[in-house]
Amino acid sequence: MKESESFVLTLQKDKIAGDETKKRVNVKKILNLEEVINKPYSRVTIELKDTFNLNEIKQLLSNRGDTEIELVIKDKNKKAIYSLQENREFDLNHFKSLKAKKYIEKITV
Repeated sequence: MKESESFVLTLQKDKIAGDETKKRVNVKKILNLEEVINKPYSRVTIELKDTFNLNEIKQLLSNRGDTEIELVIKDKNKKAIYSLQENREFDLNHFKSLKAKKYIEKITV
């Protein structure tokens, strides 16, 4: 742990029964916040509106990585689901970039 870095702590609260009941908080796990933010997702489903820009999506998802990605395209009463053949890089930054696009209906991680 370094000074001025942010961390995510997983805590467990215990009670010790006896003559005097004592409460105790144990740290179970410490993760660097930067690692949590940049950790790739294992599986992502991206639902697109009919106004989607395929070239922009290709560019955003161009790097190979560890994330299994499905694209869902809806058109009135029809729905098509495409699974990318190769896993792609997809982390919180990709999530934010795509979520900001008007043609994204929903992203499920």
